[in-house]
Amino acid sequence: MAKAKIDQQGEGEVFIYAFELDASLLSSGELKVKSFDTYTEEWALFILANRNNSMKDPIHDYDIVIGPIANDRVGFQLRRYTDDIIDLETLVKKLTYMKGITIQYFFGTIAAISKLKRL
Repeated sequence: MAKAKIDQQGEGEVFIYAFELDASLLSSGELKVKSFDTYTEEWALFILANRNNSMKDPIHDYDIVIGPIANDRVGFQLRRYTDDIIDLETLVKKLTYMKGITIQYFFGTIAAISKLKRL
């Protein structure tokens, strides 16, 4: 992804940093964590609310959010839902039948970021 972005912009240098997180922090209660294991109606509404947020402040107070990545294929189905082409139940079904789920971690607060250990 970094290389593709550099190629797109026509200049720059690629840097990749690796971090580690003590997984026990996710259930310790020290951080506020929201986790979605798979595509659900709740996940879809959460993603859409975040994408449609025009305010400076986030729509939630989670330190970390974990869940399926909303890539281009997912974005296409989300647009179909927001354009009233499919309903929420159909959206989730279509996402469920896509090949593979990639999970992403969002670190949204200084408290969460401070727990990362640079490798």
